[in-house]
Amino acid sequence: MEDFSAISTFVRVVEAKSFAAAASQLGMTPSGVSRAVSRLEGQLGARLLFRSTRSLRLTDDGAAFHARCKEILADLSEATEALGHARSHPVGKLRVAAHSAIGRSALIPNLAAFEQRYPDIRLELAMCDYHFDLNEEGYDCAIRMGELADSNLIARKLGYFSNVLCASPEYLRKYGAPQNIEELKQHRCINYVYPSSGKPYQWQFDTPGGRIALDIDAHMLINDGESVIQAAVAGLGIIQIPHCLAASALAKGQLEIVMSDTISTGSPVWIVYPQKRHLSARVQAFIGWISELFERTSKPQCQIAAAAAAAGKTARGERLVSDAQAA
Repeated sequence: MEDFSAISTFVRVVEAKSFAAAASQLGMTPSGVSRAVSRLEGQLGARLLFRSTRSLRLTDDGAAFHARCKEILADLSEATEALGHARSHPVGKLRVAAHSAIGRSALIPNLAAFEQRYPDIRLELAMCDYHFDLNEEGYDCAIRMGELADSNLIARKLGYFSNVLCASPEYLRKYGAPQNIEELKQHRCINYVYPSSGKPYQWQFDTPGGRIALDIDAHMLINDGESVIQAAVAGLGIIQIPHCLAASALAKGQLEIVMSDTISTGSPVWIVYPQKRHLSARVQAFIGWISELFERTSKPQCQIAAAAAAAGKTARGERLVSDAQAA
């Protein structure tokens, strides 16, 4: 049965008890309604209605068919309403895999806001620092960091991690704050070591002359990112870390940013998901929320403040010029 609109027209004719009334409700002509019902009867190979100039009544086949179609149309209407509700109020289980550093620093501290916005989504979060097949493992999407290998996944860039230099207030009182890279080389530095290779992380700096990558002669090497932060909080030295990982300690005053003019753009952050013709409302909701989150939080506050100050300075300068011209 291909002509579903004819079924709907037939049910409307029966409910309205006339072709003319049904036509008025459907925005059709009476002859158009009559042709639709006749076409349906031809497809079914059965007569559904007895027609006369004065009355309209169902045949036995028509009565049985009408009862069944009425139920189907009611179910369809209910399903459509449910889908519309799900689009505006996503519900159900959402499975998300995330790089552990992103999960700890960006996701979990902000999940209360996500749950408040989407209380009927039940989030299942997997912390994982290696890539796996989302389809095979049954995950809806994943948040990944760094350059992506070619795959059949759809990837959407959320932003970048900004790398900042941090030290504790205690360390800075004791040793002072470096003002440039040469002074930094004289300080006690703590560096991250990749567990898989044992290779120390190469520090990155944005300078007026371009980006600089530096092998740091650190006095302490640690193969766990959270422990690197804790060592800095304990006053053991200066670290370079993605801003979002240090955001909590910075907000609490446990760490301070030094050499803010050398903050560098670090690794890109992506949300990836399997190629599907239609994404579920749950996945769409999460993608929208995480995109907003990274847009709002990925840039360090000191850069935001500096940009605001520069904008204010420019505006003041333009006003002075305008006032001078007016005088």
